[in-house]
Amino acid sequence: MVMVMIVGLILNMDRFPLYNLYSLTQTAREGPPENFLPMTTPKHLPPPSSLPLSKVYPGRLPNIENGKLPLERSSKMWAIWEKDDHGSPCREYLVRFSKGLPKVQLMSFPGSGNSWTRYLLEASTGIFTGSVFNDSRIFKTGMLGEEAKPDDGRTLVQKIHGIFLKYSNLPSVPAVLLIRNPAKAIISWFKLRVTHSHVDQISYQHFNTSIFHQLVPTYLEEWEMVTMDNLLEKKAPVHLVYYERLKEDPISTLRGILAFLGVPVDESRLNCTRTHLKGPYKREGNREFNPYTTEEQLWMAQAVKRVNQTVQLLGYQPLPHYSIVS
Repeated sequence: MVMVMIVGLILNMDRFPLYNLYSLTQTAREGPPENFLPMTTPKHLPPPSSLPLSKVYPGRLPNIENGKLPLERSSKMWAIWEKDDHGSPCREYLVRFSKGLPKVQLMSFPGSGNSWTRYLLEASTGIFTGSVFNDSRIFKTGMLGEEAKPDDGRTLVQKIHGIFLKYSNLPSVPAVLLIRNPAKAIISWFKLRVTHSHVDQISYQHFNTSIFHQLVPTYLEEWEMVTMDNLLEKKAPVHLVYYERLKEDPISTLRGILAFLGVPVDESRLNCTRTHLKGPYKREGNREFNPYTTEEQLWMAQAVKRVNQTVQLLGYQPLPHYSIVS
């Protein structure tokens, strides 16, 4: 009860960036936060190294056969590294559908690396991941689970963005919750909205428009809502994945996800994944820039602070240090 009250106080402290965060007078007086953060860490918490990214490792996946998940041998498959040179030990690896798997959401705000995370999971396990979106662009890259039914038990996890509440409000379904710096996730999401592509770039003039700045507070509110709703309303286990740490140490992060899912690690596949990290979802040509106003930066600092306090109060590792520069 005490924990619920503490978290409630955090949530009620200017939760939504559109309302009552900072007056224009305060904004002009204080200026933008230097380097976006640092964030305030709640007192009386164990050091970050002793905190988990998931509090429960359910080991829920059934029917492990000789250390591997069951496969649908007659279904379509993806030769994920078929372009490797002949003789490459990775060339022969396939991705297939499984069967009888429990539903596990791969939850994130859009632009947080969900598709890349799916690629890494498929590469390291040989099992397709699914989605609620049925996106033909994803399907055409080889990720055939995109068109599978999310609850048919054939895919390892199912992609969902929490802003689509019809599909995301399932408190009894375990989740892998992917969190990215909102300053960068919002830019990535805006690029996707403009280009309808996971890899295409747009002119930086697009960010110097009223359309972009009108969307920033809405997107920021949704970023916070996705995280808070899953942390506070899920009755099933939740495993946190910080996108920045996934980029920094993808193999160790993958091991943590697989442990949460109860999936045996195939060391040979994992070694091939280590040499094929990019996948088909990396935007080329990104450069550092900051499109945000002073007020927007203050909104972000407050939202990140609330989320960071909440994850630590619930016993998870703190968020990475976030910079406003994308």
